[in-house]
Order: sequence, then structure tokens, then C-alpha cells
Amino acid sequence: MSADNEEGKQTASGKRKAWIYEPPKTPPIADLVAGGERRKVFLRYWLYENIDNAIDLVFYFVFMLLPARACSAIGGWLGRFLAPRFHKGAYARAAANLKAIRPDLSDAELEIRLERYADSQGRQMAEYSVVPRLARHHVRMIGTASLVERCAKGPVIFIAPHVSNWEVLWHCLLDMGLAVTMNYDPPKRRSRHYIVNRLRKGAGLGILKPGRSFVRPALRILESGGNLLMFCDEGFNGRIRAPFFGRPVHLEGNYAVVARMARKTDALIYPLFITRDNAANFTLRALEPFKLTAPMGSEDPIAEDVRTLNAVIEPIVRERLEQWYFVDNRLL
Repeated sequence: MSADNEEGKQTASGKRKAWIYEPPKTPPIADLVAGGERRKVFLRYWLYENIDNAIDLVFYFVFMLLPARACSAIGGWLGRFLAPRFHKGAYARAAANLKAIRPDLSDAELEIRLERYADSQGRQMAEYSVVPRLARHHVRMIGTASLVERCAKGPVIFIAPHVSNWEVLWHCLLDMGLAVTMNYDPPKRRSRHYIVNRLRKGAGLGILKPGRSFVRPALRILESGGNLLMFCDEGFNGRIRAPFFGRPVHLEGNYAVVARMARKTDALIYPLFITRDNAANFTLRALEPFKLTAPMGSEDPIAEDVRTLNAVIEPIVRERLEQWYFVDNRLL
């Protein structure tokens, strides 16, 4: 997943600039006494943001007491109710992106997909409370029959987009008996950071921090024959960085990271995606895995690899835009 800071910038040589993730600093009590801007930061961190944090945590733990379908349904209702009324900017961007990426949609189809977008966003947030139950009882598998056996033959990089509920996707992999490690983009809100860490680490998912500190541990995992999960669609600083949707190819995102690591370790690339069929029912699909091969006569093989990876991920997202997490980011 993309980082929130400078991970995507490049040097003149075309390589990504090194970036080290640093968690937000906690304002000390001295800032309250100091007054001015320091006091404002202190109050925002310790008082105003904690109101939102408390609401998140109450909903998270209360929803854990509900049946999975009920939890998901409430989340869907909240999404449909809140998005058009209280998140008008995101709702408008989602509408614009749906129309730009899928100009074939009629006005009626666009409205239907917008409602599904709001529903999907709401369900995904609420479902953090019931991910293990969804993964074990609400997912049908397609194309996964030989997945575990193929992973036993050497290093694997799973690539996937943020469609429907990607937390259910990785949990399904763990339930197959696979050891999987993922890097992550820390949520800005502290309560949500706590929730995703509690869910992922509690389930046994390996977690690597984003930025420069991710690369060496990730390579060691691949060199020892392990499995990485990389989400290749990205929203960076509120803008859609991948898929490309007809825009120029660049080497600033996870496509290029996957390509470089796969070439260095001869890893098998295994595309996966999960879709919401209806309500709290999902389908996990595994596509045919492949290895990157050097294009004959190419001056920039990594750029060719990036095009190859985008050609896998973009059609998945394009056909399921209303379930795509980043559809309300800025496209241009």
C-alpha cells in the first residue's frame, strides 16, 4: 500500500527516494501550558481527535457482539446514509471518477453504482469487527485449488487491489495454512491504527512498516522462500496513483516495488482479488500466477514489468469500481 509521505518521489536517476516511516509524535503536557499553536495541537490530539477515536472503538467492540451479516448490514446502511449527506466531496469525486473511467454508464446506472459505492465503503468499515467469521463462513473460492502447493515451491508475491473487503482476502490465505507478510499504510486516526493492528497481528499476519525499512525484511522473506502480499492499487496524498486508467506509466508505486523484488528473487507473482457478491457474501478468485520475463530489446524492463502488472490489476478494478476503496480519490 502507498505511504502518506514522500515514499513515491524519485531521484534524477529514476529510483525511488528512501523514506522512513515515523509515527506521529505525542504532544507533551508542556504544549498545553505553552499556549498558541502548540496548545491547539495538544488539544486536537488529546481532546478533539479522541472523541472520534472513542466512537470508532465503541462501534468496533459493540459490532463484535453481532452476527456477521447484521454487522455488515448496519455498516452498509450507515454508508448509504452518511456518504451523500456528510461526505459530499468524496461522494462527488466518486461520481466523477465512475463517469470518467466508465463513460458507457447511463445516468441511472451511475446512481445505482454510487449507492453501491456508499454501501461497500460502510460495510468494509463495520466488518473489521467480524473479519475472521466472514473469511471462514462467507467466502467461496475460485481458482485456489493448487495455490498452497504452488507456494511451497518458492517465493511468492501475491498482488491484489483494494476491492470489497481486502482484510477478508488475507485472512483466507492464513486460513489455508500459509504464512503471509504484508506492508501497510498506517491509518491517520489512532483508533483505526489500533483496530487494524489488533486484527492483523492477532490473526498472525506478518506486518512490515512502509518506507525504506520495509525493503530489506521483505527481500529476506522472499529469499527464504516466503510469501508477501502487496496491494498494487494506490491512493497517494488523496490522488489515484494506480491503476493508470490510460495515464502515463510511472515507477513511483508498488508496481515498481513488486517488479524489482520479483526480478531480484525470481518470485512467482500470484494475482488475487475478492469481490462482494451481495451483502456479506464474497468470492475470492486466484488468477494464473506468472514470473516476469525480460522483454527482448527493452531499454527499461522495469517499466515493461509495471505495464504488465497494471494490465492485471486495472481490469479487476475497472469492472468493480463501486467496490473499489480509492474510487473517491482524485483521478486528475
